[in-house]
Amino acid sequence: MASSEREYLPDRLYPWEVQKGLATGFAGHWIEYYTELPSTNRRARELAAVNPPEGLVVLAEKQTAGRGRLGRSWFSPAGTGIWMTLLLKPALPPGELPKLTLLAAAAVARAIAAELKLAPLVKWPNDLYLDSRKIAGVLAETAGQAGGPGAYLLLGIGINVNQVSTDFPGELREKAGSLRMSLGAPVDRIALLRRFLTVLEEEYVYACEKGFARVLAYCRQHSFILGRYVEVRSGDRRYRGRAVAIRDDGGLELLLDDEGGTVGILAGEVSCFSGAHEQA
Repeated sequence: MASSEREYLPDRLYPWEVQKGLATGFAGHWIEYYTELPSTNRRARELAAVNPPEGLVVLAEKQTAGRGRLGRSWFSPAGTGIWMTLLLKPALPPGELPKLTLLAAAAVARAIAAELKLAPLVKWPNDLYLDSRKIAGVLAETAGQAGGPGAYLLLGIGINVNQVSTDFPGELREKAGSLRMSLGAPVDRIALLRRFLTVLEEEYVYACEKGFARVLAYCRQHSFILGRYVEVRSGDRRYRGRAVAIRDDGGLELLLDDEGGTVGILAGEVSCFSGAHEQA
């Protein structure tokens, strides 16, 4: 489709537009906006050195070196998605911090459901799928001693919003999707971002005060992998089996094929299988 034929909404993620009507206590009250950055996580890490308030958001219309998990690149073309990093200062024990990745993924899914009436599924531990295509991902990075002064968590969020299939490189066209592709119409990025910040703050405050049971229940109910045959790469080990549970510690429980019994995995990279076909 030629660019002249495309009808993206004329929205830019200007801070004053995002903050207009934003009903949060702290999330998004300080927004740094860029037309282009190598990486929003990288810029947020630089800003963290001056101890900004919790809820700082770094937004970019385009990333030239956006990153996913395991150092993979994240395709972040200009004006089509939400490429952002949110800085949090969770007063939580170290063992609880990995659950914030699931919390962020659930918050993106809930925001999309509320704003667009679509139903993304959470692929443990950090991706969202819609119509069997990846539409969003979370990259969480920590620094400082958990619960100590100066400790912070960076939640990098990438959401494919208004891309059409030909926007993606050839190697991604069978795997990646966007909200526009599923909805059949352009999406207001500003409204979706406001909704996400509101939901994320609500879930984060609730989890810090009352625990992660609500987030874990959502991820179990809206899981892309539970009941499916998967391979999990965790460090230098690989496990194959059926994903049977998301545990209370946020880990994934597999029913192993070859060894029998179950194994719990706290972090890893999951590939799903449907017959002979793999979906990374």
